[in-house]
Amino acid sequence: MGLSAQRFLASVVTTAAAVTAVSSAASTATAADLTWGGTYRAEANWIKNPELGGPESNKAYLLHHLILAPKLVVADGITVYSRLDVLNNNLPNSSGQVAGDVFGNGPGSGVATSTSTSNSDPLSRAQTRSAIDLTSLYVSWAHEFGQLVVGRTPIHFGLGTTFNAGTGLFDHFIDTKDIVGYKIVFGNLSVFPMIGKVSENNLGANDDVNDYILHAQYDNPETELSIGAIYQLRTVGTAGNNLPVNGVIGGVPSTTAADAPMNPTGPTGVTRTSGGNSSLIGAFIKRKVGNFTVGVEGDFLSGKTGLSANGTEVDLGGYGVAAEIGWARESSKLSGNLKFGIASGDDPNSTKYEGFQFSRNYDVALLMFNHPLGQRDFLRTQALTGSVDPSSASNATDVRNTIDSEAISNTIYVAPSLQYQWKDTFSFGGTIAYGMLTEEPIVNGDSSKDLGFELDLNLTWKPYERLTWITQAGFLFPGSAWTGGGLPGLDNSFAYGLVTKAAISF
Repeated sequence: MGLSAQRFLASVVTTAAAVTAVSSAASTATAADLTWGGTYRAEANWIKNPELGGPESNKAYLLHHLILAPKLVVADGITVYSRLDVLNNNLPNSSGQVAGDVFGNGPGSGVATSTSTSNSDPLSRAQTRSAIDLTSLYVSWAHEFGQLVVGRTPIHFGLGTTFNAGTGLFDHFIDTKDIVGYKIVFGNLSVFPMIGKVSENNLGANDDVNDYILHAQYDNPETELSIGAIYQLRTVGTAGNNLPVNGVIGGVPSTTAADAPMNPTGPTGVTRTSGGNSSLIGAFIKRKVGNFTVGVEGDFLSGKTGLSANGTEVDLGGYGVAAEIGWARESSKLSGNLKFGIASGDDPNSTKYEGFQFSRNYDVALLMFNHPLGQRDFLRTQALTGSVDPSSASNATDVRNTIDSEAISNTIYVAPSLQYQWKDTFSFGGTIAYGMLTEEPIVNGDSSKDLGFELDLNLTWKPYERLTWITQAGFLFPGSAWTGGGLPGLDNSFAYGLVTKAAISF
């Protein structure tokens, strides 16, 4: 075992010992109780031709990640929840710090000049160390009148298309928020008002980003009916508005870049004039009827960005709707699922920003809307992923060096699937996914909106309740939308991928 690995394990053991010691002392004094849960997962990904043309390449990498979720019961009804993420993603072109560290993350990564064997890849004897991130920590006080929640808590709503807490075995991202809220419970109905602090920089400056949220939920386990609604008002101080002026939001086409038709803002014409105020309204319903389970969620974004494009204020106006229909019978080994929906895209010919992106945890296919594809940002997710200029040819390089950070956006999709429980420990199935663009991504363009279709196959082995191993193969037949209506150098050639991943929960 290398020195770095020893130090890493020592830090984990020391942290656990410290928490255990504190909890033991608390247990002696107040009968506190500490329990641990979590997940360890490892994943291997191999994608052939993610650029869909040009000099074909292979994107191959392995991830591993550990989630520790200690829960401390301080007294009756008072519980402290937390989540520690270990081995987090640090690829330079990948957004997020939760997905998992890459096997072979060398000590010389990013070091231009090696001065010793400590940072020289050819001579090194230890891997790069990884930090432990505390991604959530909050206290819950539940009593007969309701529940008080304070701290950094995961946020989840409905099907998880917008707010997704990332609790799935292979979810790579999480949505969290610093909140103070009080949930009032009336039988099966709960009303949860909360105040969230997104950003706080200078305490005395107008640079805060605040959320005012109201979440109402009705759950009836007897009829298996769930109905929910959420409203979020976000206020952004002028000094706290960090939306990119050039390259992402604004709606002014570039006139100087070589691939000008794809740039939604351009180098001139956009200024930051104020903060911003936006409203997000979401609603969902889920019901089991016989052998079918039907769920629908819709989310609608409106408001102002605080940007001005050539004197015209840039407004928000995106939306997303997702539906799921599941079918299963106790007497049958065969089950099915149908996912379909729409996410609005930004019109580059207008000064309004109409784009909407689903959570990156919400997947309908192995490759499409999951791994970045193509040589331009046709799905218009640059506002989510942080790309500076979606028109740049460097997008193809980013595609080769980015994990599965793509999201459903600017698309209409449909994805039926079937799964067969072959044995108690084995199941296999397949998915066919089809997509088309909702908005022309090119200024004054006339390109096709056909994104093509994908065939995915999977084999799942679950020898124990807490061990799951899934192997997937995806075959993508890209449509003509990826050629950008004849933009030079763009292609839509065949791509495929293979993923095998295992998770142990405890």
